[in-house]
Amino acid sequence: MQLWWLLVVACSVLISGNAKLIRLAGGAGNTGRVEVYHNGQWGTVCDDGWGLEEANVVCRQLGFESASWSRTMAHYGQGTGPILLDDVVCDGSETFLTQCSHSDTHDCQHTEDAGVDCYSVLNNVRLAGGGGNYGRVEVYYNGQWGTVCDDGWDLIDANVVCRQLGFESALESKSSAFYGQGSGTIVLDDVDCTGDEDSLDQCRHNGLEEHNCVHYEDAGVVCSNTPNTLLPTTDTPSSLLPTTGVWNNVRLAGGGGVLNNVRLAGGGGNYGRVEVYYNEQWGTVCDDGWDLNDAHVVCRQLGFESALEGNSNAMYGLGSGPIVLDDVDCTGDEHSLDQCRHNGLEEHNCVHYEDAGVVCSNTPSTLLPTTGYITEELTTLLLSTSYFTEALTTLLPSTKVPIRLWRWRVDILNTVRLAGGGGNYGRVEVYYKGQWGTVCDDLWDSDDANVVCRQLGFEFALEGNRNALYGQGSGPIVLDDVECTGDEDSLDQCRHNGLEEHNCGHHEDAGVVCQNILNTVRLAGGGGNYGRVEVYYKGQWGTVCDDWWDSDDANVVCRQLGFEFALEGNRYALYGQGSGPIVLDDVECTGDEDSLDQCRHNGLEEHNCGHHEDAGVVCQSNAKEIRLAGGAGNTGRVEVYHNGQWGTVCDDGWGIEEADVVCRQLGFESASWSRTKAHYGQGTGPILLDDVVCDGSETSLTQCSHSDTDNCQHTEDAGVDCYSVLNNVRLAGGGGNYGRVEVYYNGQWGTVCDDGWDLIDANVVCRQLGFDSALESKSSAFYGQGSGTIVLDDVDCTGDEDSLDQCGHAGLEEHNCGHHEDAGVVCQNTPNTLLPTTDTPSSLLPTTGVLNNVRLAGGGGNFGRVEVYYKGQWGTVCDDLWDSDDANVVCRQLGFEFALEGNRNALYGQGSGPIVLDDVECTGDEDSLDQCRHNGLEEHNCGHYEDAGVVCSNTPNTLLPTTDTPNTLLPTTGVLNNVRLAGGGGNYGRVEVYYNGQWGTVCDDGWDLIDANVVCRQLGFDSALEYNSNALYDQGSGPIVLDDVDCTGDEDSLDQCGHAGLEKHNCGHHEDAGVVCNSVLNNVRLAGGGGHYGRVEVYYKGQWGTVCDDLWDSDDANVVCRQLGFEFALEGNRDALYGQGSGPIVLDDVECTGDEDSLDQCRHNGLEEHNCGHYEDAGVVCSNTPSTLLPTTGYITEELTTLLLSTSYSTEALTTLLPSTNILNTVRLAGGGGNYGRVEVYYKGQWGTVCDDLWDSDDANVVCRQLGFEFALEGNRNALYGQGSGPIVLDDVECTGDEDSLDQCRHNGLEEHNCRHHEDAGVVCQNTPNTLLPTTDTPSSLLPTTGVLNNVRLAGGGGNYGRVEVYYNGQWGTVCDDGWDLIDANVVCRQLGFDSALEYNSNALYGQGSGPIMLDDVDCTGDEDSLDQCGHAGLEEHNCGHHEDAGVVCNSVLNNVRLAGGGGNYGRVEVYYNEQWGTVCDDGWDLNDAHVVCRQLGFESALEGNSNAMYGLGSGPIVLDDVDCTGDEHSLDQCRHAGLEEDNCDHFEDAGVVCRVFDNVRLAGGGGNYGRVEVHYNGQWGTVCDDGWDLNDAHVICRQLGFEFALEGNSNALYGQGSGPIVLDNVNCMGDEDSLDQCRHNGLEEHNCVHYEDAGVVCSNTPSTLLPTTGYITEELTTLLLSTSVLNNVRLAGGGANYGRVEVYYNGQWGTVCDDGWDVTDANVVCRQLGFDSAKEGNSYALYGQGSGPIVLDDVDCTGDEDFLDQCGHAGLENHDCGHHEDAGVVCTVL
Repeated sequence: MQLWWLLVVACSVLISGNAKLIRLAGGAGNTGRVEVYHNGQWGTVCDDGWGLEEANVVCRQLGFESASWSRTMAHYGQGTGPILLDDVVCDGSETFLTQCSHSDTHDCQHTEDAGVDCYSVLNNVRLAGGGGNYGRVEVYYNGQWGTVCDDGWDLIDANVVCRQLGFESALESKSSAFYGQGSGTIVLDDVDCTGDEDSLDQCRHNGLEEHNCVHYEDAGVVCSNTPNTLLPTTDTPSSLLPTTGVWNNVRLAGGGGVLNNVRLAGGGGNYGRVEVYYNEQWGTVCDDGWDLNDAHVVCRQLGFESALEGNSNAMYGLGSGPIVLDDVDCTGDEHSLDQCRHNGLEEHNCVHYEDAGVVCSNTPSTLLPTTGYITEELTTLLLSTSYFTEALTTLLPSTKVPIRLWRWRVDILNTVRLAGGGGNYGRVEVYYKGQWGTVCDDLWDSDDANVVCRQLGFEFALEGNRNALYGQGSGPIVLDDVECTGDEDSLDQCRHNGLEEHNCGHHEDAGVVCQNILNTVRLAGGGGNYGRVEVYYKGQWGTVCDDWWDSDDANVVCRQLGFEFALEGNRYALYGQGSGPIVLDDVECTGDEDSLDQCRHNGLEEHNCGHHEDAGVVCQSNAKEIRLAGGAGNTGRVEVYHNGQWGTVCDDGWGIEEADVVCRQLGFESASWSRTKAHYGQGTGPILLDDVVCDGSETSLTQCSHSDTDNCQHTEDAGVDCYSVLNNVRLAGGGGNYGRVEVYYNGQWGTVCDDGWDLIDANVVCRQLGFDSALESKSSAFYGQGSGTIVLDDVDCTGDEDSLDQCGHAGLEEHNCGHHEDAGVVCQNTPNTLLPTTDTPSSLLPTTGVLNNVRLAGGGGNFGRVEVYYKGQWGTVCDDLWDSDDANVVCRQLGFEFALEGNRNALYGQGSGPIVLDDVECTGDEDSLDQCRHNGLEEHNCGHYEDAGVVCSNTPNTLLPTTDTPNTLLPTTGVLNNVRLAGGGGNYGRVEVYYNGQWGTVCDDGWDLIDANVVCRQLGFDSALEYNSNALYDQGSGPIVLDDVDCTGDEDSLDQCGHAGLEKHNCGHHEDAGVVCNSVLNNVRLAGGGGHYGRVEVYYKGQWGTVCDDLWDSDDANVVCRQLGFEFALEGNRDALYGQGSGPIVLDDVECTGDEDSLDQCRHNGLEEHNCGHYEDAGVVCSNTPSTLLPTTGYITEELTTLLLSTSYSTEALTTLLPSTNILNTVRLAGGGGNYGRVEVYYKGQWGTVCDDLWDSDDANVVCRQLGFEFALEGNRNALYGQGSGPIVLDDVECTGDEDSLDQCRHNGLEEHNCRHHEDAGVVCQNTPNTLLPTTDTPSSLLPTTGVLNNVRLAGGGGNYGRVEVYYNGQWGTVCDDGWDLIDANVVCRQLGFDSALEYNSNALYGQGSGPIMLDDVDCTGDEDSLDQCGHAGLEEHNCGHHEDAGVVCNSVLNNVRLAGGGGNYGRVEVYYNEQWGTVCDDGWDLNDAHVVCRQLGFESALEGNSNAMYGLGSGPIVLDDVDCTGDEHSLDQCRHAGLEEDNCDHFEDAGVVCRVFDNVRLAGGGGNYGRVEVHYNGQWGTVCDDGWDLNDAHVICRQLGFEFALEGNSNALYGQGSGPIVLDNVNCMGDEDSLDQCRHNGLEEHNCVHYEDAGVVCSNTPSTLLPTTGYITEELTTLLLSTSVLNNVRLAGGGANYGRVEVYYNGQWGTVCDDGWDVTDANVVCRQLGFDSAKEGNSYALYGQGSGPIVLDDVDCTGDEDFLDQCGHAGLENHDCGHHEDAGVVCTVL
């Protein structure tokens, strides 16, 4: 009951006033019937309307995180008291249940009592440091994992943990950090469970994080699941066993593994899908991270010797049960899968198409023949094997039974390999009796070779070789006199002398050469060692698709071509698109194959790719590879690779010519310097080249004259400085010719900032990538934000440069940018990727995908039911999992830009064909639906009422025929039914048709308007305006497909017209035909104004242009407004009323009748024909907005009332708003945060304040309700939130509290006061706004001129930062980030009362909103008072999703903080306010507050929060008091506090902090108590330089790690060189410090060191209880210390946790113990030293493998009472007469 009363007390403290106490009854600690306390008794809550929101409020009120379930119908039993609450409705944000809407009366019975299941505070528990069912107990609390102290820890407590983890019970409880010490907080102590609890936090304990423990007291458990009772015993008749395998059920006796039952399904005896038995059913294993080590464990668990393969991608079919394991990571030595690392049972992010599988080797079933009967001899044979026991006799029939009934496949020699050669040739070896043996070449011929090659998967043999052509084998000779007919499946089916019957020697070993399908490979489109991968197949060259393409695949190609290895594997047709067949796809090489066709792949010519996915490689360019070491990317010591290692070059004769060759070999332009005398440090490998003399023309250094011997030292190592640092550039986040610009520098890819980025810069990038030029330059991270360093800023190219680093720029890695400014480009010279029209017969389409035909049915041009063409008919897509990502793929496939909606539930009617796809899961980047994840073609569980649909963005003109065209009107046999316009714009360009797999042109001979009409109609336009000839839109580059076209005008496609024949012509591309289709200007917008008014702009030739106002009138304006969707125009404006445009002037002298549908249907001068300037730009004001019906000045008259009430927007309720009784209906809070600040009201066009005379909580309540909050927490005086600057509008305000606005309260009169601004009133509102905001039908004459959107807030962040939301039409909505910048953010921040904005954010940085998107394309000048005064696309007019929600960071009041009176990371906290530094009072000061300060200062977190002026008394004002932070804030003023300079403190209460510099320290490269010192800084591990390193420094490290003291401080990288940054140098500790960063040092990352100076330590492993705390070292202490042990470090190697080879640590390395005289008494000493009770066995003869270090002990002779091995008798340290084959081992007893 202790925990329960703690909860009651906590709730009693939190709940005040008339709030009702709450409890859970009838359940467990976190579940039960909800009861509230009122009027002296407990009562229940009725379940009417009870749901998860209400349950969440209850659970949070009780201190839980949230609710997992809302319970009704008296789920936890009926209560007995009164029913106190009914019809409870919460929005989920309330603190107490009584704050929710509810009725205090009810119509319920106790059968309707409501209940909840709350998430447990400690509902996440795990075992660490052990295996699947044993380890250190860790619980998740406050965002991190922590441990449990072992005080009072027993088996009852362990049972609760194990049951919480899903085990049946606990076998053991462990203490004293048996599974290692944890590193997080200690969460629980003095745990006292009864055993019936469901989780640890239901047990009695001291309180969360209340303890008196350290981590060497961490508790642990061993859990059991008694799984061996779940399956039949091994003597069960085979008829009762599953038929998926021979020995597919295995168990562990006497142990406790959870998953000790495993089987193979969907395959054969030794291969199949891995399934494990858990929770009484079979489940699968996800293939994430699945590899051969994991497969070995499964196969050994099943009784096989090892695994041949680990398979992924549900190779053996999809499983149907739960997915039990994911991210399995075995070392390969485990006994069962659950001993491997994994995510946790049933914790995964997978589906069944990721089910893992295995192929096991050496299966016992290979001992059975393929035909015949089971005889007595066979029984004897089976029982004689190591795989079978006598228990098998119960499975074998007593009479002859046909073996086919056993379903056992047979093959004695079913494993064969080729050795001594390559992938398809070598010495024939077969696996027999556990080892590989050879075949004698007597009678060996091509028939025998054919059998071997087919057995290995090749088609046939090219040769059968004799006389050990591929070297002599070393194993037994298994076969001789082999005589095959050639049709056998394996060698042992051929005639032969008998197994191991021969008269041969290994000089007669047989070999073969097998036909290699893809043995010819080349690189195309690049250079000698790089290019597009092409393979020769069926008489032509084809390409390889880049799906799954990686460095392993590239290595195989490069080795096949004769190179040593690959430098890169490239994708996306980096070296141009190939033109032949795509031969391979989904290639998965291990990297060891000799040719590509030995790798896994989909099958020859089986793919779902296009040539834009052609794979490429960059191979190492010569036999001796070269690199630069010890410098930067383009400078360093020259090293060459030879014979498996890197070596250096001697500088004898080294000059600029030699350096030039190196730099060019590395890809740089040339060398700027040749370096000698180990300028970049001395190398450590061999010196490979000397006396190098180059003439400068060589391709590689080894082509220069040189000596392979040397007379040099590493002090003479040569180096170079190369020109052109940034010669590697790529496009990321886009496609082949467009994307984010990234450059390779300092070993990683980084981005380019868009400051000053323009088309000239983009041209340089595109040319550097091999394109002709750039089409566009992109900014604002158009292709997504990069993640590496920002390498270049302020790039300024002239356009003639060859690479970016030749352009002007700010310097490498010198910038003032964030990744939201990453630059991008669109390069030209890429073929158009428009898709074929959706009515193309599938037989005529390119074979780039199974489902490349898609259409929309049942809707309109850009919306409808999604249908795909499959197996000759149209079918639908099921809406399971259907979302916007899937819809985007469909819309882009159809030629639209993106999707507006993805619809479900057959919104556009039910289809009638097959359902082709289900469970579609697209990332959104795919080119077609069948590239997305899905269940499989026609695999579904749906009906047509679930047909999916889309609404596509209507931005581009629809170039494809509409999907509702009757099938009878579509061509059924047209060869050329795919047509497009190229070289122009949306409705004009060069006519191109798709034929024979490529786009071609039409010759203009006889080309006229009738022909053009056919093209335009085929493209979906009404008709043609023009027909063009003479390649008006540039010359095409493909074939000329049609000539002498002669249409009648009625045809549906060009090939139905008369013509000369396909590809029959007498033309050149200078005669390419073109068209202009009707409706040129179908895109129009208003700019420079608001949603319904602005400058008229039309889209033409890829950009926006304006309309000249000559002859402009209301008829013209009407056409524009109707085209935009408004009813009519109120005005047509001239003289650039809404600002001058900047694009071309497209139209002039426009004369509309007013009935036209678009501007280009009106009379005009011609496109871009004008005599105007932009000062004549035309504009409009459109109607259909309610605010346009109101006058901007004057009074509300009877006529106006009649007008308002007659509109469709106003109702009779408007009459209550018309009288002038509510002048001050707009109020805001300034100088504070979202819910607190100075009260300001809008009057006479400006903001003014309220005087605080008589100001109280009733007045404050009116303000807060007027602002949408429920009530006020405080009413403040004395300008607590700063003095206002406008007029003082109200004084002596006296509200009753029921008024709707301040001016309904009594007051002195408007602007009647006797006050100054130091008396400005303020409020703090309860921080849960309700929906009581100004209604949108308020007359505009009564609203301030700040606009419709004068309510703005920040959501998803903190007080001064977050997602921008505006209030419109009764709800909050977001702002799209298109065009969002700092100027727009400034307007928001000023509107909220801040001075300015610090940042503008995009891409929903503060989370995605859920309401409508109110604004898009916001364009502020910076002077506006509110967002809607800025230019924008119109209210709720946008093309965005919530992933584009805009955000801001506003300038914080207290954004300057410092530490005084201490050191760099500790001191008195001071904040800058009112132009001086002040302090913070320590009232309520704690670690959460300190965390905020430290993070604000740039540290990771705080170690301490100090009080009582620990770092001295401050002298300035005390700025903050009663600070109460949650710990997540960005600055102190975002925390709760008493108010600025509101305090009751003196400076002796000044608060301080100690910030954490290094959040962790570790020892690497050694053992538990010794190693290289590494500290965690800036997110990575770094080392400490050994300059000045001594024992005092080492003491600090060792104590920081939990040891008593240091034995040694080591230097010169004794434990190996680290690889991260060097963080500290010249460390000078006194020895008393608590951590290294408290010692004196040079500064973080300030050093003059390299990693061979890395410091190390050896920490004492002597228990602290052996050392006195005071006094002198006595003779007795000396004896005690010397008895502790020289060899106090011992480990077990080569085995498992409790068994292995005994190794001891001596003289800085691990060594072994000789087994001379070794017995169980000696083993007992070792096991006790390791923490076990005793030894079960002492092993000899290197049972666990031979060690490799020194042999430290021999002739060990223990009595059994010793504490350490070296206390036993022995021959002396390192005195022995042994070899490692005599290494001793032990098996320790595990209880």
